[in-house]
Amino acid sequence: MDQAAPGASWAVARRVNPNILISYHSDGYIEPFIPELIEIGLDVLNPIQPECMDPAAIKRRYGDRLAFFGTIGTQTTFPFGSPEDMRQEIRQRIETVGKGGGLILAPSHMLEPDVPWQNILAFFEAAREFGKY
Repeated sequence: MDQAAPGASWAVARRVNPNILISYHSDGYIEPFIPELIEIGLDVLNPIQPECMDPAAIKRRYGDRLAFFGTIGTQTTFPFGSPEDMRQEIRQRIETVGKGGGLILAPSHMLEPDVPWQNILAFFEAAREFGKY
């Protein structure tokens, strides 16, 4: 299969299991390509980096056709924010991107060693507190 044509691979996977969900990972600003990814069968977009794309705007534009994985900044809030910053970002994401479903709340990438433990705890506490929509 051609590595440059994910839609072809996705079509093969869907023939084997029509109920499969297709998740795609791409770093950075990819908004111009989102409509094409939807057209070829994308279900879940990962990671939605808030440093590159506005998660709420992406949800408004494509939320009726996609689910979103990530949305919590690993280059900003996790390493440099306070626990209160983390709490506010979680609340905002759940209220905007989570509204109507389709949010898999998570860091936009893996956490690096410079992330304060308090921010990791704040992430889980806020997710529990605000995580119902």
